[in-house]
Amino acid sequence: MRQDFVSCRFSFIMDVEVFLCMKYPKFLNEKYNTIGVCAMSSGVGHKLDSFDASIEYIQSNGFHIVETASVRNNSEPSIDAKTRVDELNSLVNDSSVGAIWLAAGGDFQFETLPYIDFDWIVKNPKWYLGASDPTNLLFPITCKCDLATVYGFNAGSFDEYGINEYSSLCLDFLKGKNGELHSSSMHQDVDFYNDGAPILNTKTEYVGDCNVVGRLLGGCFESINDMAGTPYDFVKEFNERYKEDGIIWFFDIFSMNSCDVYRALLKMKYMGYFKYTKAILVGRVLFKNVSDLIGYEDAFKKALPDINVVFQVDIGHTYPHMYVVNGAMARVEVKDGQGTIDYEMKE
Repeated sequence: MRQDFVSCRFSFIMDVEVFLCMKYPKFLNEKYNTIGVCAMSSGVGHKLDSFDASIEYIQSNGFHIVETASVRNNSEPSIDAKTRVDELNSLVNDSSVGAIWLAAGGDFQFETLPYIDFDWIVKNPKWYLGASDPTNLLFPITCKCDLATVYGFNAGSFDEYGINEYSSLCLDFLKGKNGELHSSSMHQDVDFYNDGAPILNTKTEYVGDCNVVGRLLGGCFESINDMAGTPYDFVKEFNERYKEDGIIWFFDIFSMNSCDVYRALLKMKYMGYFKYTKAILVGRVLFKNVSDLIGYEDAFKKALPDINVVFQVDIGHTYPHMYVVNGAMARVEVKDGQGTIDYEMKE
């Protein structure tokens, strides 16, 4: 597998031929194995034991870890927005770092966006990984920089409770090992959510069917909604560049009220988000906040009646959860409650 440019096309703008290409950063290997961890949202000082266990798991898979200064702060956010981006830039500038992994989720990464130098990120391509609030970095990087990113796990996700059947597959992907992902057999019923080990007590059955090939795009629904319509919303341009491929959206809803989800979907629809959409994958909602007026599934069906939507997918905050490669071409097949995602990173 080649480790740089995939799925390229020509576009004609004002009679000038422009070469457009989704970029896949160099995969890591034994000699190029450093992962930089930074805290663009919350610090991990409140859960150091579990964070250390997670870092040890990543290291046991052959990676070297470096951390920026604010990662272990016991605060949310970890430090002021400008300093967080300065620490991010220190990793971007480090040629020995092949991947930048965000330490944890939180609520305040949105405030870092004005300080991010996307041009510098383009000039120094690396893998970016995170989940939940880190959508505020991964999503605009993919949309603006045409750089694939990995959604699903934070650097602190691999403690004794967080390791699941997709954990090692995510780390293998960083090494360039690309395998087909299959839906889980059992998952955590969020009605039994607790602060300890997740209870995998419910048979996994995806709701809906699809068989499509397209370009994956998505992340935490709340974060994408926050960015929509701001100067950091690059979806329209992304859609136009990759309209021939079509878009397969994936959404991880943390706790947004189902009526608010409906209104957010309408807003995105009015803005053209779903113009070239082939399908939408919706993960299991962790903290359900169902309106008496409309439920989650009905919100999607009512807002987007002409788009195929699959629900209860292994994406998001519940266990187990897949990694999803933002910007990658993939074949997604869902039938009889089971599904697969097969990344097609072709030259």
